[in-house]
Amino acid sequence: MRLGILSLMFLLAVAGCSSVKTYDAQQGRVLSQQQRLDIQQWKMQGRLLIKSDEVLTANVQWQHNNERDVLRLSGALGLGAMMIELDEHEVVLQNAQGEKQVSQDVDAFIARQIGFVVPITALRQWVLGAYLQDVPVRQFENGFQQLGWRIRYDEYMQTPVGIMPRRIKITKEQIKLKLIVDQWDMQ
Repeated sequence: MRLGILSLMFLLAVAGCSSVKTYDAQQGRVLSQQQRLDIQQWKMQGRLLIKSDEVLTANVQWQHNNERDVLRLSGALGLGAMMIELDEHEVVLQNAQGEKQVSQDVDAFIARQIGFVVPITALRQWVLGAYLQDVPVRQFENGFQQLGWRIRYDEYMQTPVGIMPRRIKITKEQIKLKLIVDQWDMQ
């Protein structure tokens, strides 16, 4: 009986494992550098952890196109569900009750909402494994440093369009962001 229960638990654990092909940082970096993607639109689903004075977590769905970004956060940073819409001119934050706030200063507005600066405009490139053009960058074996932030790619995953980052760590002083991407959708 005990052996049967252990076997069943093992089978359930194996069945629950993801079939996503992943690569460690070194393999992923090499493969990712070999591809040349012209990504105009993308969607990403994953999980976000932010450590500062407290620990905040959220599930994230992020849609990007050339005109705007839409981030849906659930279990969002201890504040409940929220949606963030960004374009070149403003940010709109909508909470779970449907209340909206608008600002033209994207990063400062987000900082006021969560209590510290998160470079959300730079994250548009960083999540793709790219750094901002025309901004000084210092390269490392598994990432880079830009705008005072250290971006590290710990794992990559196979997608229909190539190898994309899966585990990303972004740090600056006492602020640590960890993003685990569960799914990429590119166009």
